[in-house]
This record gives sequence, C-alpha cells and structure tokens, in this order.
Amino acid sequence: VVFRPGDVNWNTVNVDTTIRPGIMRAAKMGLVQSHTTDLIFTMEPQVAGEHLYDEFNRGRVLALFRHPIDRVVSKFYYLQTATWEKTYRPEWAELTILEWAQKPSEDENFMVRKLVGKSFGDPVDLHDLIVAKELVRQRVVVGLMSEMEESFKRFNIVLGVDENEERNKKCMDEFFGEKEEVVRKDDENEGHATGQGETA
Repeated sequence: VVFRPGDVNWNTVNVDTTIRPGIMRAAKMGLVQSHTTDLIFTMEPQVAGEHLYDEFNRGRVLALFRHPIDRVVSKFYYLQTATWEKTYRPEWAELTILEWAQKPSEDENFMVRKLVGKSFGDPVDLHDLIVAKELVRQRVVVGLMSEMEESFKRFNIVLGVDENEERNKKCMDEFFGEKEEVVRKDDENEGHATGQGETA
C-alpha cells in the first residue's frame, strides 16, 4: 500500500525493510521494480542488496557510521530504559559500564557481520573484513555521526537536494542551526570579506 502520511509531500510504502522478513516481503512485492519509492531504510544492507535490487534496478547506500565504542556505550544506557525494545535490559542498570564491558557480547565485529550478511553466531575472519571494506569503498556514501552536518550535505548532493530551496533550507536550519553572514574587517587592507558563521 502506497500512502501519504499527513500533510507531507512524499509517499510511504507499507512495508518494513528494516528487518529480514520485511525485506523478503518487499522483494516478493517487487518494491524496487515498482519505482514507488526513492529511499529505503534498512538495518540489513547485505540482505536488502541481494534480494531487492537487480542489474536493471541498482541502488546506492547512504550510511552514517558511529565510532564503535560510542555505539556500544550508547546501547548500554539506552537498553536500560527502552521498555519498547525487544532487547530491553533493565538488569544492566545494576552494572557499571566496566562490569558490563567484561561480559560476553554480540557486538564484536558488528558492522562487518552486517555488511557481509553473517549472523551474530557466525565466525568472521580477515576475508570478511576485506569484503566489508570493499563494499563500503565501492557502494557507500559515507557519513559520520561525529560530523552530522557535513554528512548530510554529502547526502543532499547525492540525492540532488537543493539546500537553497526554502523548504530544504528550513529543514537544515532546524537540525543544524541557522547561518548568518559575518562581515570581517581585513587587517591588511581596507577591503572586506564575507564569510559564513554559525549563530550562537
């Protein structure tokens, strides 16, 4: 089902591509081949790439990467309170982060597993790492969570989003703060230069 949620100017397709069963359902529906959507969000890039796309319908991955230590620290605190998650872990609130870090974890080589399509119980090796790095090099427009504004500027270029368009400018300003022109006096001459600076 394709529908428009509320007062927006984009369409949404009623299929969950963040999980494997949803990806398989989308493949059966011919989601990509129907050209009803421009963006697909997924936590399973290898599965989505294998089952949703073909030689006539190719895609490009836009990905935000986070430092692995930042990611697991965030997970530790988040799952202590996220009652809506299947992986909710209230017992972690009784642990220090150092105690938690010493426990067995499924987070080892998390991104490598995701990129090559391996389950958490499967072993990974140097070959998997090489394949994962090559996939990122060839197919992924890389963004960093530590450089969010620059990352979204890259994504906008790839997607053909004009940041000078009023609606898009408003969106960027909402997330990253408005920009104002700053006139600076040049100490070496009597001219002026105009730069861009962030407001406080």
